[in-house]
Amino acid sequence: MAIQLQQINSEGQALQSGLDVFLSVPVYSGEFLTYNNSFLVQTLSGTPDYNANSESTYAADVISNAPPTISNSWYRYHTSGITAPSTSTNMLSMLGVLESHSGMYQKLSGLLTGFEYQVTINFHSVPSDFSNGTISFSRFYYANQNFNTAIQTDVTTYSLPSKQVEFTFTANSINDIVFFDFSTTGESARCEISSIEIKEKNNYLIPSVTEYGGNICKVLRRKFNEVGQDEV
Repeated sequence: MAIQLQQINSEGQALQSGLDVFLSVPVYSGEFLTYNNSFLVQTLSGTPDYNANSESTYAADVISNAPPTISNSWYRYHTSGITAPSTSTNMLSMLGVLESHSGMYQKLSGLLTGFEYQVTINFHSVPSDFSNGTISFSRFYYANQNFNTAIQTDVTTYSLPSKQVEFTFTANSINDIVFFDFSTTGESARCEISSIEIKEKNNYLIPSVTEYGGNICKVLRRKFNEVGQDEV
């Protein structure tokens, strides 16, 4: 007679080692950008606008000479030949010309060092003749309370057009500075963003449910030994 090997018993207890009775589910919550993830005319209207150098060190020039002194407030920059980003209702516009950069940055607050955060950028569609740009993301932070020199993280770049880009970063401090940049290798380009959001990633454990013959579902549970410890 054939013997059917089972991984769980009728009570939902694991009969073999290595079975996990919980599933880890990532949940993204909170909003760490000012104005949440939407844009209004006043989102960038009247915010500081720094005229940066056009060299490869433009980002360091921006943070060194126009640091974001106020948390959760937008700051803008542009290099020669281009204007800084602007906003209207539900739209953030960034323009690009050859060998120029424009963008905005913000010093966040309330981050947890070592925690993971997800950035989601949603785009409006623009005519293909103007969509051949690149949007870049990096962060600056001050190490060991040294507020004179900011350290820049690796730069993440995405080629446009795109409907959405999504990526994560691990906070280096409670006040990481997020830095968004737009550029193009063509004569001109335009980037229109409908929303940007930054949310904290948390992992929650939920019980595992399995089918146990006859369309009966069981919630897996641990089996405890006599001294109250989990069996492996």
